[in-house]
Amino acid sequence: MSNFRAIATVTATLQSVLQAAVHTDVPGAGVSTVRPSDAANGGLPVTRVNLFLYQVTPNPHRNNLDLPTRSSQGDLVQRPQIALDLHYLMSFYGDDAALEPQRLLGSTVALLHSQPLITRAQIDAAIADAGKPFLAGSDLADQPELVRFTPLPISLEELSRLWSVMLQVQYVLSVAYKASVVLVERPLTPRPSLPTRAVNLAAIPMRQPFILKVIAQAGEGAPITPGSAVEIDGANLGGPAIEVDIDGAAVALSSAQTDRVALTLPATLAAGPHSVQIRQGVPIGGNGGTRPAFASNLGVFVLQPTVTKTAGNYDVAISNVQGAGAAPRSATITVGVAPAVAPTQTATLEMLAGQQVAYTFRALPLANAGAQLTFAISGVTAGDYVFRVRIDGAESPLELDPNQTPTAPKGTIP
Repeated sequence: MSNFRAIATVTATLQSVLQAAVHTDVPGAGVSTVRPSDAANGGLPVTRVNLFLYQVTPNPHRNNLDLPTRSSQGDLVQRPQIALDLHYLMSFYGDDAALEPQRLLGSTVALLHSQPLITRAQIDAAIADAGKPFLAGSDLADQPELVRFTPLPISLEELSRLWSVMLQVQYVLSVAYKASVVLVERPLTPRPSLPTRAVNLAAIPMRQPFILKVIAQAGEGAPITPGSAVEIDGANLGGPAIEVDIDGAAVALSSAQTDRVALTLPATLAAGPHSVQIRQGVPIGGNGGTRPAFASNLGVFVLQPTVTKTAGNYDVAISNVQGAGAAPRSATITVGVAPAVAPTQTATLEMLAGQQVAYTFRALPLANAGAQLTFAISGVTAGDYVFRVRIDGAESPLELDPNQTPTAPKGTIP
């Protein structure tokens, strides 16, 4: 990059390059770098080109490339730099009768069009000029991009405003050029980066895993209950570093193949709908460990609650029956369920007569998670019923006869 002398070095180099060209084309002509209002002072030659840097603007392209210069701790990791465009007003003086200003204009624009870049050799020559000792130490020649001059399309109104308002002198024949880009930075010493200890690379084909369905290993129609063995069917499921997440938590696998992954559900998983996702990593090797690479779509399965058994009998108890004869009955029914039901879950009891749901009742609120639900029923006709519990929409499995009629768990309302 360039130090603080870069802007002055651009002006001095342009002056030197133009001096050689205009002196040859218009004998006796020179190049000055004074403010136009001072052009009549200083014993300058009458026939001349005057360079005046009237504006400096940020370069919109290079400024966006500047990386962060400090770390989160405030340490300097890269020298901050600013990218600038320099706007020059080139004015031409001389004998109008001999058309010297116009000849100088033609010489200048022809040179800058044929040689729009100032070369590193021209910069070094300008710095070595004994008449400009203030440029010693300039490193403009070391910046990665050469400075390019391009003409600016300034309208007559803009020229009038420039001369009358800013310069406050009478107008002379002029053109404007932009020098781009000048990179300026301070000679700060950034903190050195830590050395690379090792480089580990891994290349694998792009294989996006896809989950088609989640079923019980006992069969596609079998219920998925707490602790069930299940399988995830799909495509591109297997991999060198595979992880299965249920509701965002990793679970252990039993086996993994390209189109099928087997696992056993945690016994503590709550009843209701759950999401499952397969993640695949890439082993980097060495001490790099495994890095995450691919993730599947979200699969969904429903964990069904079960009515528990004690000594082979379902944990269903009917008590406090009220009513007699043909009158409707009211009673309290307690049902043991697994897994435990949280207070935030919705639990209902369905009383089936044959294959139809005859009555539905909501469980009494729970203070804490529990494995026993209590239902206060009323307006129920006496008779035999099959009981089904539904937790957050997930229903407990029933025992069916060959005609697919529910037979258990069963109870009698006397």
